Amino acid sequence: MSEHDFSLITIVNKEPVYDAFKQNLQTQQGVDYELIKIQNDHHQYESARAAYNAAAAKATGKYLIFLHPDIRFADETSLDDIVNQALQLPNRGIVGIAGVPANLGAYHILTTMKQGTVPQAVGDLIERPTPVQTVDECFFLMDWRTWEQQPFSDIKGWHLYAVEECLRAEMAGRTNYVVPARVCHVSDGASENWSYVQTGRQLVALYGAEF
Repeated sequence: MSEHDFSLITIVNKEPVYDAFKQNLQTQQGVDYELIKIQNDHHQYESARAAYNAAAAKATGKYLIFLHPDIRFADETSLDDIVNQALQLPNRGIVGIAGVPANLGAYHILTTMKQGTVPQAVGDLIERPTPVQTVDECFFLMDWRTWEQQPFSDIKGWHLYAVEECLRAEMAGRTNYVVPARVCHVSDGASENWSYVQTGRQLVALYGAEF
């Protein structure tokens, strides 16, 4: 039986970043959650997927929220507003705070999220929950039952795991969404490297025929 409504799961490489995240999270009101910290400061895991599967297996929440430790909520009801919007969505697959519809392309990111140490707008603004094909890894939500039926794959590395879950959800007939969020992602978001491209190629090989 679930002990919490939500399990918040984050991978930690730098303690000061996590400490600031935890302090910010403690300001949030109205959400029953547990926080699961995945320690990876000594490369305990070889992939985000393996780390998240290990954490989800011991989570007690009905819903899982995977988020980066450099996410900052703008006010005390930011998280509550996100989850309340998410749980009202029909045929819910994966829900994020930034994402891309199939017909817009990679440089048309739908989000109200800001990004950077000096927060800047990073995409096309939305006013309501909006269907998308894929969402960004910085913050995404899924039902625990969805994860139980289809855990993260065994692809190695640290990229495109939310994208893969979105593709799998769409193949199962569910709808992915982004919702408006008063959130800042402190990172500059630059993640494209050799490993990123290799993971992208793996996803094309696995799922390209379906999309």
